[in-house]
Amino acid sequence: MRSPVLLASALALGLALAACGGNAAPSPYDDDRARLAHCTFEPPPVRAPRPAPAPAPVQAGVGERVIPLPVGAPLGGYGARLTTLGGARPVDGRAARFATVMVPSVGLHDAPRVQALALAAGDERLVIVRADVPLVVAHALYALEQAIAPDGSMRGRVILAASHSHASWAGWLPSYPLVPGMDRPREELFRRFIDAAAGAARDALAGLAPARLGVTVVDGFDPGDAVSTDRRRENDTVAGPDGNRAGAGKDPIAWVLRVDHADAAPLAVVVDVAVHGTVTGAENLIVSTDVPGAIARALEARLGAPVLHLQGAAGDVAPAGPAGRSACPDAARCLDLPRLEALGARAAAALAPVVGATATSDTWALEVVTRSFPIGKSVTVERPDGTRLGYAPYDPARAADGRIFDEGGRLIPLIDEFNVADGALLCGEIGGSAIFPIDGLTGSSAYSSCLSLDKGLDAERLLLKLPEDVPAPFCETVRATVTAARLAGGAAGDWLLVTLPGEPTAPLAAYLRGQSPAGPERTLLVGYGSDHAGYLLTAEDWLAGGYEPSVNLWGPLEGEQVVAGALAAAALAWTPEREDPERGSSRVVDFRFPADAPVAPVVTTDHGTVPAALPALFLPDTTAAPITAQPEAQIPRAVGAARFVWLGGDPAVDLPEVLVEREVAGGVFEPLTGAHGRPASSRDGVVVLTYTPDPIGDAAPAHHYWTATWQAVPPDPLGVAPGGPFALPLGRYRLRATGTAQTATGPAAYTVASAPFEIVAAPLAGASVARDEAGLHVVAGLGGAPGLRALRDGVSDADLPLVIAAVTVGLADGTTVEATPQDEGEGRAFVALAPGTLAAAVSVDVRDAAGNGGVVAVE
Repeated sequence: MRSPVLLASALALGLALAACGGNAAPSPYDDDRARLAHCTFEPPPVRAPRPAPAPAPVQAGVGERVIPLPVGAPLGGYGARLTTLGGARPVDGRAARFATVMVPSVGLHDAPRVQALALAAGDERLVIVRADVPLVVAHALYALEQAIAPDGSMRGRVILAASHSHASWAGWLPSYPLVPGMDRPREELFRRFIDAAAGAARDALAGLAPARLGVTVVDGFDPGDAVSTDRRRENDTVAGPDGNRAGAGKDPIAWVLRVDHADAAPLAVVVDVAVHGTVTGAENLIVSTDVPGAIARALEARLGAPVLHLQGAAGDVAPAGPAGRSACPDAARCLDLPRLEALGARAAAALAPVVGATATSDTWALEVVTRSFPIGKSVTVERPDGTRLGYAPYDPARAADGRIFDEGGRLIPLIDEFNVADGALLCGEIGGSAIFPIDGLTGSSAYSSCLSLDKGLDAERLLLKLPEDVPAPFCETVRATVTAARLAGGAAGDWLLVTLPGEPTAPLAAYLRGQSPAGPERTLLVGYGSDHAGYLLTAEDWLAGGYEPSVNLWGPLEGEQVVAGALAAAALAWTPEREDPERGSSRVVDFRFPADAPVAPVVTTDHGTVPAALPALFLPDTTAAPITAQPEAQIPRAVGAARFVWLGGDPAVDLPEVLVEREVAGGVFEPLTGAHGRPASSRDGVVVLTYTPDPIGDAAPAHHYWTATWQAVPPDPLGVAPGGPFALPLGRYRLRATGTAQTATGPAAYTVASAPFEIVAAPLAGASVARDEAGLHVVAGLGGAPGLRALRDGVSDADLPLVIAAVTVGLADGTTVEATPQDEGEGRAFVALAPGTLAAAVSVDVRDAAGNGGVVAVE
């Protein structure tokens, strides 16, 4: 979770303004039993012993659902979207019907999904559910297990992993500490998410069929930083507890799980590549799956099979690549979709050969271990050298001794600086000044900006509109949940998959792999998995300060506490025996949602119609208001955009899908399809959907204006076909929307199509031809574009050059001569001509390979 303006700064400012609501009294709790008396811990079920898993024919199935949250729900990941701290505001005064303390979303670039991969071998099953959401927590995992199988048979056999897009749905996550980046949770949105995720998982389980699996680990992925870069400089010189120096760079490990049908046809591919989903900024309010979605779409186009992107150690990794836009009309309309598409193309080019070279086997043994374990003030950790680290008991009267490291530079085992009872937030700013500081703290270390929840919780409740009757510590923060799964007996050997409940950094990932019972080469790390405890750092990495320690509740030892719990689960999974995975553990099960009434959908009668007049609309790429609801009669391909406005249903029930259709015979239109056979859709980043209510500020608006904006580019992602972005077939097209509206008798489907429009070749926007003694120097460009698709790896919305492929020289006598241009890049080419032809040249017809371009007079 991140913000371009540190969440720490924003929240500290807000707390200063609300300090009168704080409670500076010491925590009344003096031991863990008293502090946790309000929490309900569910013991594990009693399980009958089962024999050790043996290699057996493997089965696999896949499922997928769109997450049906409404446009207007908040987007997660950035504290800068908070309204209660005085910064963020809705783009146009629209009411926040589905948001509480964050600004509402305004549209959809591509549809966030849940994808499920079910695996079975012998009597063991595992379902990996990855979701296009910023974060997940254990309560969501437990609810998902129950929704998949109410009989409890899938308990402990589900992994729920987040993509960590910072432009995807929030407002549903059952967590109070994460409200600053995810909004206050609404149970109606949570149920929508769980229903979709459970549906995808049940589809995957129902589709189990004979399959083949294979795993490949890439050590040294993306050495040139084409996909991601190391963003955390504070840990460049920090050694891990085992001496590793992984902090000097980004985590270099990526891995692939290839899943084929029994006949070796591709069924699905899992890729684990660490990269933060932060190409989209905090000002963006259009839903996007960000980098993970871009990687999956590009790889799917190459492989022709579903791709599930999982995160690795992305806690200190940023997306790479140049900006794709330079001419944004304003910050809210600057979603850098070209950069996303280009980054996805680079990642797919690196990953596709790995997938192709991955050998598969049809027989595996599978064992799954899911455990919940304590984290917090009273939990100690033991390092490989035998050193035990722990916190001094909470004592509001104690002053810290001011010593963090001993004379040898080693961390002093008993940590007295983290003197809190209920945890702390916003640590990491060395020399910072907290509004509610830790009792007895001295010095200017990473502790100095910590906000002690013992003191600041009342102010946090006020600013973030948290329920008054939920005491601290928040029960969901005192346990963490992990899953370890062993895949054994395949042709390439045995593998151990381990989830981590948060955002691991490179030193912590290297530490976990180094201590893994499978060894570092055989350990498959999944970050952001099944729970969330903030950024996961080693103690020395936490103490180095910076942004990452600010999103962490239990101080410098929390990351190593999580590693210890994950290794305990891994040890059980890696043994040949099958132990009871939950013996000795317990789950926190008593999350209570705020008592918010569900939003009632507004009944409409004008849905499925094209309006004669338009209000002020929010568009994704321009502030210029459209003149009409229909697209213009002619749209230049690549650089033009077709816009279609219709009246649809209330977002409470309507999430329209828009398809691009091409005329194949007189009056007969069929969906435009890409290389992977899927139709060009608003679900897949081809058409951008935006929504404007009317009246704009009404909590129950009577009219719902939906706008589809399609940049005239083929649906294939950049890099699938050379020159593809400029090569859309000419002809007549239309946009067709299908959706759902609330009527007096219940939800009803509607369909509405735009008027047909013609796609024409892109004309020159600027060109010149200069003559010298040897030939003609041609400069040609296509000008600007909407910036909704990548036209090249770089800026795609301004100063676009024509990729000159063909030149026809017009002579003074009316004849023409075909000439071969010598490409000089960036829309420049030289045309060598014989002296007589050169002297007679009066014009040049310059074109790219698709026929875009035009005629230019010779100077």
